[in-house]
Amino acid sequence: MAALDWSQCPAVESIPGKRSGAWVFKDTRMPVSTVFENLESGASIEEIMEWFDVTREQIVAVLDFAARSLDAPSSSSHLSASVDAILFDQGTPAPLIPFLEGHAVTKAKDAGWDKLVNGELLKAAEEAGFAVLLTTDKNMAAQQNLQGRTIAIIVLGNSQWRIVQRHVRKIAAAVNAARPGSYSEVDIRLK
Repeated sequence: MAALDWSQCPAVESIPGKRSGAWVFKDTRMPVSTVFENLESGASIEEIMEWFDVTREQIVAVLDFAARSLDAPSSSSHLSASVDAILFDQGTPAPLIPFLEGHAVTKAKDAGWDKLVNGELLKAAEEAGFAVLLTTDKNMAAQQNLQGRTIAIIVLGNSQWRIVQRHVRKIAAAVNAARPGSYSEVDIRLK
């Protein structure tokens, strides 16, 4: 199947430096691919709405666009167990929050940072005192100078909650082992 030309979908945007240029819902940091990955793994639209703070209208807009496009020709210091502030980037599954005991979690969207590009997001998070950024943006390290950062960045290798939930202990361990300024990736395989 040919790749969809997302530039023709008015519900999404791609901005260099924001989620590494991935296609996200307009005026958010929420990757469109997360919807499709979770639908593919068996999630319902209602579950996706709850897990990722997206509206039914947003989901329907991208599903309608994809369906119409299929018929058309295509053109491609150690963190302690006490309360530490963790920032969930959009695309990080919200059902993970209860598994991060002893930490205060804020979603980027709830902080009003869902329109920021990566560098601005990191700066805002550090200025607000967040200890960890939990993201699914696998290109963050390649696109940002992480030297001198005080926030720990942890990248999840997958955003599908049904897959991620099998790795909650590994993710919690990575959060608890994070050090200021560190960067790590949690390998989350499909099987």
